[in-house]
Amino acid sequence: MKVIWKRPDGFLESDPNDFTVLEMPSKSKLWLHKRDQKNFPFRISGGWQDEESTRKLNTLVNLLKKPMESWQEWLEQDFFNSKLEKSDLHKDSLKVWLKTVKENLKGDTWELEIMGEALEEIHKQISNTTL
Repeated sequence: MKVIWKRPDGFLESDPNDFTVLEMPSKSKLWLHKRDQKNFPFRISGGWQDEESTRKLNTLVNLLKKPMESWQEWLEQDFFNSKLEKSDLHKDSLKVWLKTVKENLKGDTWELEIMGEALEEIHKQISNTTL
């Protein structure tokens, strides 16, 4: 598996008005596409579940700018669509998946820092959300 950041320059012939900027706690900026939230800003490649994993990761990244209620709704829906019977197991499996994603980040140093920080923020939100 490889996880890369699809930088906003040249993405689907977009211009700056197509993006919103999310300021990370370190003051780094992460550009999020306003409409294509399932395929941007990251891409996972290297396995048969790449497309589904990319959509899931990008949905979580785009939730970073949303209120806690949106996290709650997404986690509940994802749990009900999973094969797990306990919500705690579901949250744990998401955290393990995020750890795996983080271990497979590829890019320049500053890209790795921003992607890693986004994954840490997602982990915090999942940990703080109850099911």
